[in-house]
Amino acid sequence: MHRPTILIVDDDAETQTLLREALSKEEYGVDTVSDGKTALDMVTRLGPDLVISDINMPGLDGLALLEELRARGHDVPVILMTAYGSLKTAVDGIRGGAFDYLSKPFIMDDVRLVIHRALEHTQLSRQNQQLKEQLRDRYRFDNLVGSSPAVVSVYKSIARVAQTDSTVLLEGESGTGKELIARAIHTNSARSVGPFMTVDGGALTETLLESELFGHERGAFTGAVGSKKGLLEKAHLGTCFLDEVADLSPALQGKLLRVIQEKEFRRVGSTMTTTIDVRIIAASKKDLRSLVQAGTFREDLYYRLNVVTIRIPPLRERMEDVPLLAQHFVQTYGPSKPKPVTGMSTEAIAALTRYWWPGNVRELEHAIERAVALTPHPIIYPEDLPHAVHTATMQTPAQAQGWVTLEELEREHIVQVVKHHHHDLSRSAAVLGIHRKTLLRKLRQYGLANAQRTRYLSPDILSTPTQREPAPAISNPQELDPSRS
Repeated sequence: MHRPTILIVDDDAETQTLLREALSKEEYGVDTVSDGKTALDMVTRLGPDLVISDINMPGLDGLALLEELRARGHDVPVILMTAYGSLKTAVDGIRGGAFDYLSKPFIMDDVRLVIHRALEHTQLSRQNQQLKEQLRDRYRFDNLVGSSPAVVSVYKSIARVAQTDSTVLLEGESGTGKELIARAIHTNSARSVGPFMTVDGGALTETLLESELFGHERGAFTGAVGSKKGLLEKAHLGTCFLDEVADLSPALQGKLLRVIQEKEFRRVGSTMTTTIDVRIIAASKKDLRSLVQAGTFREDLYYRLNVVTIRIPPLRERMEDVPLLAQHFVQTYGPSKPKPVTGMSTEAIAALTRYWWPGNVRELEHAIERAVALTPHPIIYPEDLPHAVHTATMQTPAQAQGWVTLEELEREHIVQVVKHHHHDLSRSAAVLGIHRKTLLRKLRQYGLANAQRTRYLSPDILSTPTQREPAPAISNPQELDPSRS
């Protein structure tokens, strides 16, 4: 466990001794120096967690030391102290970036409290910075996976809406990546330096959700032993992602409407109004317009949320992205094994493209994670995949969902014609009434033909293999043409 270190800067030997003895008992590491110049060298060499400096010292005084530390890029918190306390001196110190100010003679309990707060502030700042770096790396815009027209349209919407401060409504089935899209909007917006808070409207009871969202005061309800900030308040100057907004009660819908319109709210049990500056990104797997018509969702709130709507397509509407997504998850989980998993067999890719993924990208990720954990080989074979996946036959969209789009119907019809004519593209194109190049382009679009070659991918893509033959490892989903092996 890290032992916090404190540097005491004071030309008075008695003050040095008093603070060193008192703080050493608190299990702090304590160093003392008598002038600002030496303190600068100590900060550079030792990197203390906190500096406590007298203001009135010969040479480099406390205010000058603070200014020089900031000029050199040191963000260590500084507490200033002086026997010549005055409002102007305190204001100058705080304005210069001091964490706090103490007047001599001081009460040690006050000193301990200020030190505790300063060190806690440092720890939280470091944790927040690490978290922001991790999130920025994980949720960068260019880390969103997929190249299908449906996903490219979502990318364009993210890029456009991120430059505004408008409320956004994300519509999509469970597992399509609504939170990932919300984080991408936040990360690429002017609010990216602010917090990103997530509230799941369907995970808590109404009372707990209200407290989680708006916060509460002490005694507001049984178990409220202290006051608590809600996630909206914590998201000040940042973004609040409200998932499953359709599950909010009518009362909470009204309070959320006030937040969006007036930028203010009240904690549970409070009469005081809190003002915030927060961008709201809401998400729903249910059709809010239908809920408005049914009278279970407020129409005025719907129009406030529906400033910009982004529909996130289910995986079955962008099956050409399945090989890319699968390889992305292989690269994510594969290196964790002593014998890393680096790719997938052609048959495994074929099995993935035959399955219609009711759980969408989340289900695909879990399937690949499971396969990586179970396979004894450096590549994934069909039998490593979940049973429902590797035994699936080519379903029609109507069978998978009950509804069919024209795009899905066209894809299924083309696939069945190609299968019926034993993968003869010229004959299939003639039956379909399109040029052979048009047919090949569509097969590429569906992920069933190689983007760099004119040869058709593989008959195995369109039919369940009866017997597995050794298949080459695929480390790049674009290189699926069996003629390369």
